[in-house]
Amino acid sequence: MFSGTQNVQVAMRTSLSPKELAEAIGVSESSVKRWVDGGRIEALRTAGGHRRIPVQSVIRFLRETRTALVRPEALGFDDLCVSFRPAGGEDETGALFRFLTAGHAAEARGFLLSAFLSGRSVASLIDGPVRTAMARIGELWLHGSEGIFLEHRATDVCLQAIGQIRLLLPERLHVPCAVGGAPSGDPYLLPTMAAATVLEAEGFRAVNLGPETPIEILRAAAESMKSRLVWLSVSAAPRPKELAERVRELVERLSGSGASLAIGGSGAAKLNLEPHPALFVGPCLTELAAYARGRLVRGAPGEG
Repeated sequence: MFSGTQNVQVAMRTSLSPKELAEAIGVSESSVKRWVDGGRIEALRTAGGHRRIPVQSVIRFLRETRTALVRPEALGFDDLCVSFRPAGGEDETGALFRFLTAGHAAEARGFLLSAFLSGRSVASLIDGPVRTAMARIGELWLHGSEGIFLEHRATDVCLQAIGQIRLLLPERLHVPCAVGGAPSGDPYLLPTMAAATVLEAEGFRAVNLGPETPIEILRAAAESMKSRLVWLSVSAAPRPKELAERVRELVERLSGSGASLAIGGSGAAKLNLEPHPALFVGPCLTELAAYARGRLVRGAPGEG
């Protein structure tokens, strides 16, 4: 399940004082100061010598230590103030499915944000509860026109949640670029947005061109930005033979510049692509994440 971008407004603080962080996680201010001075939490010093903790340092600390937020509103995470506990005997997919079908957007966003802050990887969240819940919602089409409305609304909520998580990832400037989208004839927003977020979580600077992106535009963007990795989300392939030929040409072009192409999505198998050193075809975002980590370490395809 590797779609467009979604504007998500996050009233997130840019930095906190030790006292503010202490209140947010329910510990003493002296404990936070001790963690800062000991290097467990990265912080800056103002001109007056006061400690200021960037919010990215806070998020990294929460994820690494799995520390719960007692007052999430202190960081601007208002969605976490909403009750989103699963019902008795309900697993995480069931809870997310219930929130999405009921239109409880804040609960759904808070549920996914909480899982992210507790240390879950972006790829595992999307491959797990998001993918499974959306597949169940997609089956509602078979039971009436309301299923279309429910799926579109659920997609919008998931885009909001993934976009919010993406905004919480560390901003990386001097890292390799990845660019991608979905091909012409593929209108789906969520898969390529998900791929972009996963790649950013793994250390790339991802540029998502969204759905309905012609292959030649994808190629031009990759060359312009000197992308090391290009992704293509294929949920729909109206003309698979034609698309497969364009993909082969793209792989050859990327290979010559030391870049590679990663393809995923429910329609990728229809392309019947032959193996190539600069081509990765994966069934899920967890495998894309692993491939991306390898590309960051090895460099050009075939190296290492």
